[in-house]
Amino acid sequence: MELKELEDRITQHHSLKPAWQSLKSFLRRPGKRLRPLLFLLSYSLFDGRETPPPRAAFRIAGALELFHGFALIHDDLIDRSESRRGKPTLHRALENDLSAGERNAQSLALVLGDILFGFAMECFIDPELPPAHSQAAMRYFLRIAQETGMGQAAEIAMLDMPLSEIGESEIEQTYHLKTTRYTIECPLTLGALLAGADEETRRALAEFAKPLGLAFQIENDLHEVALLPDTAPDLAYDFHCGVKTLLLKRLYETLSAADQSLLIQALRNSQNPEGCAELARLVSKSGIVKILCNEVRQHFMASRRALCNSSLRPHQIAFLESVVEFIQSNRQHSESTTKSKGVA
Repeated sequence: MELKELEDRITQHHSLKPAWQSLKSFLRRPGKRLRPLLFLLSYSLFDGRETPPPRAAFRIAGALELFHGFALIHDDLIDRSESRRGKPTLHRALENDLSAGERNAQSLALVLGDILFGFAMECFIDPELPPAHSQAAMRYFLRIAQETGMGQAAEIAMLDMPLSEIGESEIEQTYHLKTTRYTIECPLTLGALLAGADEETRRALAEFAKPLGLAFQIENDLHEVALLPDTAPDLAYDFHCGVKTLLLKRLYETLSAADQSLLIQALRNSQNPEGCAELARLVSKSGIVKILCNEVRQHFMASRRALCNSSLRPHQIAFLESVVEFIQSNRQHSESTTKSKGVA
């Protein structure tokens, strides 16, 4: 429904019809759809009725996915990425489909992303929703959108900073903003909020999401390490772009001064097979993967403990425990054939 409404608006401008076809194809690519799924499940859980969620709830679920499309489009422009979910990124698709120049294709992708953002926000305004709930939901989501941007901005600001000058807490803060809040806490809280859940319930969801989001992001980092050294160097995105991950920081701290120098040199050379091979050697030598895998398990356990210590009802706890199990069991990231991304 949302795509048809958006199509009608965009294609009323004849010159944008070809661009819409590229955008529609981009939005329909297979993905996890984790955020709308968590939102709808949370709404049903806290609404407590046996009936399906109302149309307005599905509209907001669609809005979450459209906003994610906006985030991916901008993310790919920032990263100068060539592929997304196994196919060309939107700016590359526009360049190919429209025979557009590189700069014009990038500019068009940027603005199409902005249109998705605006349309997604409009979906929160619906006469079927209680006005107080709708306003609170939009206010909450706009705050999440800002914080996600702040996390992205902080990550970019740290790109050229030496590893030695960045603390783990700074990296974990970007994880909290870009992954925990955006991917886990936001859809669960939005569903609960629109279903009329109280503030104590929403706090419990936030506490539950903290370790779960950290586990989710660390696994994303481990996924990229697993791509070394036998795959194409361009798959090691975080390494050759200088993204300061928790894994990279821990790796640096565990190495001797001599190996730290080798690590810095390997990072500078990570777009070449030799650099990737050296990175893989240092990672293997450090044992950091095993340490972080153990920490991931501990974070999953912490999310379960947060549920047990909450005031949530037994059936709500049981459902959220199944969310933990689902995330643990579906560890294949959407960029498994292209590149690992912080926004999945």
